[in-house]
Amino acid sequence: AEVTVTDEPGSYQAVGVVSTDPAYLMNKDTNGVAVALRGRVPCKVLGNVNKGDVLITSDLPGHAMVASDPKSLSPLQIIGRALETKTEASPGVIEIIV
Repeated sequence: AEVTVTDEPGSYQAVGVVSTDPAYLMNKDTNGVAVALRGRVPCKVLGNVNKGDVLITSDLPGHAMVASDPKSLSPLQIIGRALETKTEASPGVIEIIV
C-alpha cells in the first residue's frame, strides 16, 4: 500500500526504483516490494537514453525517461542517472544510479 506506480511525467512523488535484487533489505520480515533508494539498479526506461542522462518518471506506468531540460528540474523529480546507453525507442531496461 505504500508503494505505487507513477504515470505522471516528472512526478514529484517518486522516491526510488523497485529493486529486483536488493543488496540490503530493510524490514525483510514484512510484506511488500524492495525499493532502491540509493545505488546501482536496473530500471525500466522509455525512449533513447545516453549514458549519463538524467532520468525522471514518464507517462508509461513504472518507467523512467530522459529529462529534456535537466537544469530546470527540482531535485524531487530526479530518479537517477543512466549508466548505460539504449538506442531503441521502445521500452527497455538499463542500469541506473539512484
